[in-house]
Amino acid sequence: MKIFESVPAKGRYFAESTVKEGNAPENTEMGVVNVFDEIEYQAVLGFGGAFTESAAYLYSQLSDKQKKRFMEGYFSREKGIGYNFGRTHINSCDFSLDIYTYVEKGDRDLSTFSLERDRKYIIPFLKDALQYCGEELVLFASPWSPPDYMKDNESAIRGGSLKEEYKAVWARYYAKYIKAMRAEGIEISAISVQNEPIAKQSWESCYYSPEDERDFIEQYLAPVLEEEGLSAIKIIIWDHNKERVYDRSKKIFSSPAVQKRVWAVGHHWYSGDHFEGMRLVHERFGKPLISSEICGSILEDPAVLAERYGKELFGDFGNFTAGFCDWNLMLSEQGGPFHNRSSKSTSCAGVVFEDKSHGCYAPVIFDTRKKELIFTPIYYYIGHFSKFLQRGAVRVATTKYCEDLHAIAFQNPDGGLVLILMNASDGELPAVIRRNDVCTKISLEPHSIVTVLL
Repeated sequence: MKIFESVPAKGRYFAESTVKEGNAPENTEMGVVNVFDEIEYQAVLGFGGAFTESAAYLYSQLSDKQKKRFMEGYFSREKGIGYNFGRTHINSCDFSLDIYTYVEKGDRDLSTFSLERDRKYIIPFLKDALQYCGEELVLFASPWSPPDYMKDNESAIRGGSLKEEYKAVWARYYAKYIKAMRAEGIEISAISVQNEPIAKQSWESCYYSPEDERDFIEQYLAPVLEEEGLSAIKIIIWDHNKERVYDRSKKIFSSPAVQKRVWAVGHHWYSGDHFEGMRLVHERFGKPLISSEICGSILEDPAVLAERYGKELFGDFGNFTAGFCDWNLMLSEQGGPFHNRSSKSTSCAGVVFEDKSHGCYAPVIFDTRKKELIFTPIYYYIGHFSKFLQRGAVRVATTKYCEDLHAIAFQNPDGGLVLILMNASDGELPAVIRRNDVCTKISLEPHSIVTVLL
């Protein structure tokens, strides 16, 4: 069998080797990882990251050679890690260069709607990715805030809620966006109702109670999409942390019409594991789960952060997540550019606020001082999943022998079986891969991750 190994401490990534299948006795009991491919769970939609304006701006600064390396690194399965899933934002988000919308202030009929702002950085970024992606690039879009005049706090930032008289207008805004992107040659397959709907941030944010989100979908968003000929557009709810993923779903799905119309439940990782909550959503409602945002601080050790990503990937997909979307595809060495990440920062359009202590990590960093692309350990840890798992791969059952060893397996549509293992301990761990009574022993170095092709 073929093995691909990454050990950040040794600077070794996707190191390829082979091991003879059946090299351990059939009756081996210790260190066993069982794979039962006759027991199947959810199918995989894909892996990817967010096409934010910040990432797109940095991409525009790359040389042609660096752009090719970046695109191949992410979107080619042969030369990179095979991303085929992505997210972008409707209006600005915190990882935009400043605050903006697509309409002029006070526009009630959306006659001034224009994607001119996105044509500068985001749309060229997306179009390049479409050229390099070897399969369909599935995209979803999320709003961080409606325009300020549509909100009760008259501001894009620090929460606030959508005014009743603008709910129909805001629903039509999504349709305008989807059609405008389609005119640019970019298909948006799904939308989430609101990014982090209970967060009151010093950047773009908007509050929705579960009842608000439910009623907005039923009374405004779903009908407008139907009227606009966009009934095929999928809807994602929640798009926030996992500690409330089941409660939120339960309340929103109290409407049978909304439960039927909603495609998936999105979740973030910032409040802890709560993997069981996703399992409850799957068991109660049978909806796909989407890991729609994940990132860490620029101050973290990238190898430690990569292992945290690994733990999240094992936990998410082990609990019925179908798609994984990281946050920014690329950031600077400062973890930006971004705006409004401090209570002291301005909300004025055109003002960019950066603070090294608050920036985020991305799998790929562009060092703006040295003009260098850096593929971090996070990139490779995600790649141990995304590079080897085809769209439509089905998770199959596994068991393992200890807490520090993480294990998950999938059957690809082409019939290949993929087993991913991670050693999160300070010592070497054995793994006797047992499938159909055939036992094959390998060894995992401390703080390493391996993908095994069975």
